[in-house]
Amino acid sequence: MQLSVSYQRNGDLHTIHTGGAALGDIVIDNSRVPAEQRGGTAKQLLGASALFCFCAALNSALESRGVRYEDLRATATLDVDTNAGGQSRVLRITIDASLSLDEEDEDTFERVRKIMSRGCLVTGSLHDGIEMAYNLTPNYRED
Repeated sequence: MQLSVSYQRNGDLHTIHTGGAALGDIVIDNSRVPAEQRGGTAKQLLGASALFCFCAALNSALESRGVRYEDLRATATLDVDTNAGGQSRVLRITIDASLSLDEEDEDTFERVRKIMSRGCLVTGSLHDGIEMAYNLTPNYRED
């Protein structure tokens, strides 16, 4: 299987054509952004991709096991520094996620947490080059 995305630049307007029905095009418009504030977009896209993939995989893992949850909230934090060659690199991504679910689903949640500690398609693909950390916190509702 192959997936292809394309990129086009026209002045300060950058467009990533995803070809996806749900995502569509990603437009980055730097026309009103001062030059000194334009950095970091690629890191934001990497963090967003990792976070969305992790949350979608978590959702699938829970739903396939009949676990109903509410209020999934998650954050990806990227630690950036330079490597031994002085190149800027993302060295670590930490995903913190929390959700509300019933106490009766605690055992199933713990199994899902173990599965999710291996990441998802995107984060798992990064494991060889970027340290990953996953913090998945349940907030149990009382019946």
